[in-house]
Amino acid sequence: MTPTERFVRRRRIRVIRRCLLRGGYCCERGWYAEGERWARRAGRVLRRTDPAGRAPLLVELATLWHGLTRYADAYGCAREAAELLPGLPPGPGRDGPLADALVRMGDVGRRQARYGEAEGHLRRALALVDGADHARGAAVRLALGVLCKETGRHDEAGARYREALLLLERHGGDPLMEADARHNLAGLAHARGVPGGEGHARAAIGLRSGVLGPAHPQVAGDLAVLGAVLAAEGRHDEAEETLLRAEAVFRRSLGADHYEVAVCLVNLAYLDALRGRAREAGRRYREALRIKRLALGDDHPEVARLAAAVRGRPPS
Repeated sequence: MTPTERFVRRRRIRVIRRCLLRGGYCCERGWYAEGERWARRAGRVLRRTDPAGRAPLLVELATLWHGLTRYADAYGCAREAAELLPGLPPGPGRDGPLADALVRMGDVGRRQARYGEAEGHLRRALALVDGADHARGAAVRLALGVLCKETGRHDEAGARYREALLLLERHGGDPLMEADARHNLAGLAHARGVPGGEGHARAAIGLRSGVLGPAHPQVAGDLAVLGAVLAAEGRHDEAEETLLRAEAVFRRSLGADHYEVAVCLVNLAYLDALRGRAREAGRRYREALRIKRLALGDDHPEVARLAAAVRGRPPS
């Protein structure tokens, strides 16, 4: 490589990292449209970078896209990185980014109901994580736990969440990742109908609000879990207020047709049905089904379950 080529390469990498930093800053503050502009600029420059230097940057870009909830873009970057990284020398510089790429691919595969493929990526990532890399170890366990929960393996899901939380508590780490662990434990308690969900949900809200502020869409995700827990406990007024707060943040930050809006609508419709508000329940269920079809496609199991529930409801 000539001196001029080295200079151009270094300059491109600096531009990419600046774009990724600015995109991450926007993502943390919920400025998703601005974050996307920085991510797309990073991607354009990245395409002109040589393959040897591209792979770790692709992983960082995949992480940014994932944070922006642009999962197809995240998967594409992660898959390209996973194809390039095995060609690098073995060691932490290769295995850590490869594990990150596999986690991104596994998470997107899970969201698209490609459960076997997703689990293969996540088990491979778990085998790559070094025992001293506590943050990556926690991230892989959280992703694998979510997959286990969605496929009905609640015992393993709980074990993975608790392992992740223990790593974070023992060794210190990202409060946002601890919030993820608490959020997931709250959701699992709700799914199993056991106590403890409210405490975990409120802890997640406190941790995440302290870093991102109360109006961030990730905080809204914690509010949505808390609302579901409160609804299951029969605390309907508190649940409705909490879910409406979450829905408003999602609509403002992510748009009216985002998947998370549909999640809130389903829980609000459940409350409407409990209170005898059949017309409002039907409206919300139908709107949730429309959004989930847009987000997931007609063939997704979640869409099929909701469609069957809507068909089975009496006319309102």
